[in-house]
Amino acid sequence: MTDSEFPDPQPGPSWEQLRVRLACSAGVAVLQVVVFWEFFVGATEFIWPPVEPVGQWVSFLLVSTGSFVFISGLFGTLIADQIYKRYLVDDT
Repeated sequence: MTDSEFPDPQPGPSWEQLRVRLACSAGVAVLQVVVFWEFFVGATEFIWPPVEPVGQWVSFLLVSTGSFVFISGLFGTLIADQIYKRYLVDDT
């Protein structure tokens, strides 16, 4: 019995596509570290040991790690979806 008021739920991406997304995101993260290595080395003096005011230190830490994770995830997902659709999906 189907309910016409509520559509059938659409499943999310397959596990294979999620693995491709994770691999591409990790690749983008490694590329970011390689490209911005001098920034990472220079930023270590701001990251550890914690400095006063602690709120400023926490803000810097959160913005730095958040942007790193966000950019890696965004571009990794975009690249992975294109790779998956073009080369890995079966159209049979």
